[in-house]
Amino acid sequence: MDTVELCLGPINGTIQVKLIRKKIKNVHLKVFRSLDVVLSVPEHVPYEWIKSFLSSRQKWIDNQITKYRKTSGFNNLLEIRNGSSIQFLGKDMRIYKEVSLTNRVEIDEKKIYLFVNDIADEELIQNAFSKWWRQTAETVYQQEVDRFYDIVIHKYGVNKPLITIRKMKTLWGSCTPQKNKITLNEYLLKANIRCIQYVVLHELTHLLYQNHNSDFYNFLTVHMPDWKERKKQLDTEVVQGL
Repeated sequence: MDTVELCLGPINGTIQVKLIRKKIKNVHLKVFRSLDVVLSVPEHVPYEWIKSFLSSRQKWIDNQITKYRKTSGFNNLLEIRNGSSIQFLGKDMRIYKEVSLTNRVEIDEKKIYLFVNDIADEELIQNAFSKWWRQTAETVYQQEVDRFYDIVIHKYGVNKPLITIRKMKTLWGSCTPQKNKITLNEYLLKANIRCIQYVVLHELTHLLYQNHNSDFYNFLTVHMPDWKERKKQLDTEVVQGL
């Protein structure tokens, strides 16, 4: 993957913007909570145009990174600290570690309790939390896939797809119609259920329409009239997109 160097100023310094060239018509610029900046462009856009475009968005990128740096605690699943925060199903939750004979996770309205038999064992803590997060994602995603498949997709003669979960930096989901498979981002569990539903229906729609053409969006609009609002909420609350 290519990168483009961009100087943001004295606070955030110089960053490397990840550049992705692919078969698209529009330019997509995203700043993630991980502080990764990714620019997707059509395959043959000149490098000088890309540098000029990034310069014109320099202030916006700087503002988003500054905002993310100011958010409290941990939000990337890479480190578990007592009292740190994380998004979970659209809510800001606090994580608390407790000593217990059995390793498990419990949640209430605003807290996630991570019970482990050794709170000094960082690897144990990370594994316990990651296992719970992945299992929860699998349950939530599968429920939504089953629901939208039964309500919308099955009547078109398409088999229910296989669902896989991966950690992805630039996509919330992807669909491979030839293999009847949908892949969903593990981090999507940070979003509220309405946003998850949007991603699920979006990917299920690709089983019928592989490209993002008018038929695709017309179908999506018929079955989820407010999908644009859901997408905007997803881009705003979980990842900043332009």
